[in-house]
Amino acid sequence: MFTNSSKYAVKALCVIVEQTSIEHKLLVKEIAEQTGTPKAFLSKILQQLSSKNYISSTKGRHGGFYIEGPQLDHSLLDIIIEVEGKNRLQQCAINFENCDSENPCPVHKFIAPAKNELQENIRNISLRDLGTKDSTQLLESIRNS
Repeated sequence: MFTNSSKYAVKALCVIVEQTSIEHKLLVKEIAEQTGTPKAFLSKILQQLSSKNYISSTKGRHGGFYIEGPQLDHSLLDIIIEVEGKNRLQQCAINFENCDSENPCPVHKFIAPAKNELQENIRNISLRDLGTKDSTQLLESIRNS
């Protein structure tokens, strides 16, 4: 349903939310190792999220990525849209270009309610919510996904 970019971003954010603070930052290398994602690709995603202030980063000897304060209130849907450049949940399930409630495709009325519910559920997940699992359990679930 989502691109690898979004999947990598969510996995990385789980680790960042769970393990970082302004005093304790993680390097891309550490996040990539913990999530099993390609370092170079993850680096671009994290830089993009940092440039839009979804997460923070600092350079230098004690640098790395971290998340703090109001950043934790961002919606997971906001992150996915930022990374993908669009809201895939608004797209037609069978890729008709002009499909919407006024010009529905043949399956629109069957799928639209479920897509809308899923979108709202994802919108209601804050980054703060990603840090609610025990870190051991979280890392195990990330590695297995």
